[in-house]
Amino acid sequence: MATVRYMFVLVAALVTGLSNPVNAQTDFTDPLERPASSVGNLAGAHLNSVTTAGERLIAVGARGLIIVSDNAGASWTQASSPVSSDLLGVHFPTAKQGWAVGHDGVILHSSDGGSHWVKQFDGVAASKMLTEHFDKWAAAGDESAVSFQEGVKLNYQDGPEQALMGVWFSDENNGLAVGTFGTLLATHDGGKTWESWMERSDNPEFLHYMAISGSGEQVYIASERGVVFKLDPRAQRFERLETGYTGSFFSIKVTPTTLVAAGLRGTAFKSMDGGTTWQPLPTGINVALSDVQSLPDGRFLLAGVNGKVVISDISVSSFKPLTVSRPGRFTSLTELKNGKAISVGFSGVREVTVQ
Repeated sequence: MATVRYMFVLVAALVTGLSNPVNAQTDFTDPLERPASSVGNLAGAHLNSVTTAGERLIAVGARGLIIVSDNAGASWTQASSPVSSDLLGVHFPTAKQGWAVGHDGVILHSSDGGSHWVKQFDGVAASKMLTEHFDKWAAAGDESAVSFQEGVKLNYQDGPEQALMGVWFSDENNGLAVGTFGTLLATHDGGKTWESWMERSDNPEFLHYMAISGSGEQVYIASERGVVFKLDPRAQRFERLETGYTGSFFSIKVTPTTLVAAGLRGTAFKSMDGGTTWQPLPTGINVALSDVQSLPDGRFLLAGVNGKVVISDISVSSFKPLTVSRPGRFTSLTELKNGKAISVGFSGVREVTVQ
């Protein structure tokens, strides 16, 4: 099952295609080779993810759109983007260095706080790298390589169609990108090169990786079937955690003390012991939760696709709704320092009052 963000992006792409027909024989340009077009109403544009880079806000969205704000979301400027593939996730480990990922397996990098971006990697390069990687394993006699060879061949038989859903960097050199059908990539040189970590996860079914979050050596990936993957920093491998839930998690957030995973039908689970035990949370939302974020005081924010945002108490045991200006189908949110939060989605930017 694809994530809510992924499904909405596909639907939006279909609708856009119907309203703007293209002659596939003469007018098609690969979105990996076509820079993002200029957008008029930036605050009302289709956006999928938002984050902070120092004092700056950065949001990414449909057809390669990247926008930045230096005044807490009061106004936005479009940044140059080298692709028109839909962008689904963005992360800045420092105020200057950041990465964005999305459809067609694209990975973009910015070294100036999001003003300019370059393409570091994409699904074409991933197909080649992963094929060669597992072919070498098989040639060396490793029987486990066969399932990966078959999986990679199936994933890329129709081109670079696998989406990267999330990206997380521990610093400006070391990062991970996660995506559909078990796609898991790692870099240790700031994205100059990417390598397979698909074999470094207990995921024989090639479950989708929906989102990734880290805090120090704690790194977790949200997945389908109620599964969460936890990084073993010594083994450099992700182990499988069962939460007791059978549906999909779309978002995950870890702090030094608390882990929260959120997904279908308003479902959220928390763990206070590194994923060993889990407790369901009464979110008060009955539709899919698209994002979960933590606040400095230990509380958590949850956003629903129906435009509702709820906030937990300090113990992360109960939730109350927050005031949202012009609710929309939210996909991502991030906290500001003025008692506000910014949420983005299919109807653009919205402000949330954090109480």
